[in-house]
Amino acid sequence: MQDTNKYISGLLFIHDCVILPGFGGFVCNYQSAGHNEENHTFTPPKKDVIFNRHLTYNDGLLINYLAKNQGVSYTQAEEIVRDEVQKAWLKLDKGENVYFEGVGTFCYDNKNQLSFTPSDTENFLTDSYGLGSFRFPPLSYQKKTVDFVPQYNRDTMNHGFKQTLKWTAVVLPLAGIIALLPYYNKHKQQQAGINITAIVDSGITVKESIENTHSAAAIDAKIHTEGDFKMDTDKRTALFYSPQKNTTEKRQFSEGKTFYIIGGSYKDKTNAEENSETYINSGFETVEILEVDDLYRVSLAKYNDKLTALHELRRIRGNEDFKNVWLYSK
Repeated sequence: MQDTNKYISGLLFIHDCVILPGFGGFVCNYQSAGHNEENHTFTPPKKDVIFNRHLTYNDGLLINYLAKNQGVSYTQAEEIVRDEVQKAWLKLDKGENVYFEGVGTFCYDNKNQLSFTPSDTENFLTDSYGLGSFRFPPLSYQKKTVDFVPQYNRDTMNHGFKQTLKWTAVVLPLAGIIALLPYYNKHKQQQAGINITAIVDSGITVKESIENTHSAAAIDAKIHTEGDFKMDTDKRTALFYSPQKNTTEKRQFSEGKTFYIIGGSYKDKTNAEENSETYINSGFETVEILEVDDLYRVSLAKYNDKLTALHELRRIRGNEDFKNVWLYSK
C-alpha cells in the first residue's frame, strides 16, 4: 500500500474526500483552533480525517491521479489499486494492522468491527501548514492595596456646614429679589397699556403700530417660506453612495506561483551564505539564496506544483535535523 498511501495523503491536502475503491472513503472535517485549559496549550486549525466504509465506489479521483503520476493507463492503475486493496483485506483477516502513512491505522477490535485510528502527524489544512501547537502559561496579576484615607473629618465637616449657612443667608434674599423683577415689570407695562387705551379713546389713531404689525407678519412669512425652501433638500446630495465591490475571489492552488522549500531566513547575507553551505554539505544540490523583503532566505528546492512541493517538504522534515524547514510561495 506504499504507493497508494502516498497518493491518498497527497490528495487529502486539496480534497475533502478521497475514496479507495473496494475499501472505503477518507473524509476531512474542519476543526477550528483549540485551547487546552489544563496544560495551557494552543493548537492551530486543522482538518480531522474520519473513515466511511460505505464509500467503496470508484469516483475516478484516485485512479486518475495514480495513472497520471506513474505514467500508466487508467486500466493498469485500476488493477494496481485493486491488488493493494486485496492485500490490505488479507492482512486484516490475519489480525494484522494496516497502516496508511500520514492518514491512520486500521485493525479489527474485540467485537470484530473494523476500527480506524487517525494519525496526528499530518495537518491537511493548507492554510495552517507549518503552524504548530504552543504553550502559553496564564498571566498572574497582583493588585496593589491602597490605604483609605477619609477626605473629611468631623471638624472639617462642621466648618463646611457653617460656611454653607453663611452663603445661604446671602444668596436667598438676592434670589427672591431676582424672582420678583418680572412681576414688577409686568405691572409697569399694564399701567402703560391703560394710558394708551385712554389716548385711543380720545380719537388718536395708532396707524403706525398697525403698519408695524403687518410688516412684521410679512417678514415672518417670508422667513418661513425661505426656511421651507432651504429644508427641501435632496437626501441623496447629503449622502455618499458608492457601489459595493464584489470581493469574492477564487482560490487557485498553484497556478502561476513558484513554491520554495526554505531552510532559513536571515537579515544578514553572510549568515545566509553560511547556512546555504551547511545544506550543500548535507547533500542538497539546488540550494539558492532569495532576497525577499530585505531578508535573505535559503531555498533548498523549488517547484511549480504545490502538491509536489508539499510531498518533498514532508520527506525533508522526516529528517530530525531538517524538521524546521517550511514552504514559501510567490
